[in-house]
Order: sequence, then structure tokens, then C-alpha cells
Amino acid sequence: MKDNKLIIRCDDFINPEECRELITIFNQSRPRWFRNTFVLSYDSPKILKKLNHYFNFHNFEEMNHLVGSNMEIVSWPTNSWMGPHQDAGDHLSFIIYLNDDFEGGETFVDGIEIKPKVGRLIIFSNGFYLHEVKKITKGKRYTLIAWYS
Repeated sequence: MKDNKLIIRCDDFINPEECRELITIFNQSRPRWFRNTFVLSYDSPKILKKLNHYFNFHNFEEMNHLVGSNMEIVSWPTNSWMGPHQDAGDHLSFIIYLNDDFEGGETFVDGIEIKPKVGRLIIFSNGFYLHEVKKITKGKRYTLIAWYS
């Protein structure tokens, strides 16, 4: 998969109610502190099945053997951010925005700005593309993320 590059954006991948449910699960749990965020390990076969149903990765010959690993609900408080980086050893990553009632927190992938929107999904080749999260300047950003290694 080293030569395969991918960036996909899909609006309304999950509905607002599903997003609220994930935020509630997070807020009723005991997340761990990681860098400048709070992280809760989470497993959603339903979302992985939906990804596999809606997206056909013909050019990713190894995709059939990959499973989402390290799925997490992440809370990004005000002033949190992640600088530009690549994830060595990973094939793909996805982010689903669970809320958009905050300021800042845009995702940049290969210089392309992706604004948070409830239910919006982005999938990208995180081991290839430089990506970052801009500083959250007001409020709290929630995302569901996973990466395929």
C-alpha cells in the first residue's frame, strides 16, 4: 500500500443522534489524558461495517485484511491542537466529527482544510499525508477516530 494515496470526505456519515450518543458515552466514562486531549478507547463494529459497505477500496489490495485498530473517542478542550505529522507504519485513518459547536479545530490534510461538521467523515492515508489539527480556540471538540496499521 505504500504507493496508494487517499483523501475522502463524506458528510452525514453518521447522524446527529449517533454523534450525541458517542459524546454521552465519552462523558459517562473515565477517559485518559493523552498529550493535550482526553481519550476513550472505543469499539464500534457498526461503524467499521458501514465504512466497508459504503467505500470500495479497489486500489488498496491489502484493505481486505485490515481492521480498524485503536478506535477512540477524543475530546479536545480549548487550547488543544496537534501539529503537522505523518503516522509511520499506518495505512489509513478516519475521523468523524461528533460536534461543531466550537471554534478552531480545523483538520488539515496535505494542506487541504477540512472544517468540522457534525457527522462528517474524513478518511486519508495518514502514513503518507502530512496532517494536523488547528488549535481549538473556544469550546470542546469531539471526534471518533481510528487508524489502520
